[in-house]
Amino acid sequence: MKDEKLLRLLKKDPDAGMDILIRQYSGLIFSVVRGRLSDLCDSSEIEDCVTDVFIKFYSGIKTFVIETSIKNYLAVIARNTACNYLRNKDKFVSTDDSDFLVEIPDRTDFAKEVAEKELLKSIYAEIERMGYPDSEIMLRKYYFGHSSKTIAADLDMTVSNVDTRAHRAMEKLKTMFGGKS
Repeated sequence: MKDEKLLRLLKKDPDAGMDILIRQYSGLIFSVVRGRLSDLCDSSEIEDCVTDVFIKFYSGIKTFVIETSIKNYLAVIARNTACNYLRNKDKFVSTDDSDFLVEIPDRTDFAKEVAEKELLKSIYAEIERMGYPDSEIMLRKYYFGHSSKTIAADLDMTVSNVDTRAHRAMEKLKTMFGGKS
C-alpha cells in the first residue's frame, strides 16, 4: 500500500492501518533490529525491540510528514531503538565507537532532518574521496557497525592497521567539517 493511502488509513482507522503497516514492514524492522542486537540479545529481546519500534511509530503518527518514506522512517526508528536498547542494557561493545553514533529523537523536526541529510551526503562524498581501503573501512565500521577484527579479515589487513586508518580518516573528516581534532 502506498504511503499516502496508508497514512490516511492510520488516521481514520488506526487498528486496520497498524495491521497493514506491521504486515508490510515487519520483515524490514526485524532485519534492522536483528542486525544491531543479534550478537548481544536473545530472540525475545529482539521481538520486544521490534514491538517498541511500531509503538514509537504509532505514537508519533500525528506529527509524521511525508518528506521521507514510511519505510525509511521506520528503518531510522528501528536503528535508533536498537541502539537505545543496547545502551539501556549497558552492552555497547566499544566505547570509542559511541562517539560516532547519531541519535534521532522520537519527534523529529523534518526541516532539521533534511539539513542533516545534506550534511551526511557531504560526509559520504568525502569518505568516497578517501579511496580504497579507507572509504571501505569507514563505511563498514561506522555505518554498518562491523568490528575492526571483521573488517581486517575481509580486507586482508591487521586489526591495528584498520584501527589506525579509521582513526586518521575520522580526524580528517573532523577537520574538514569544522570539528576539533
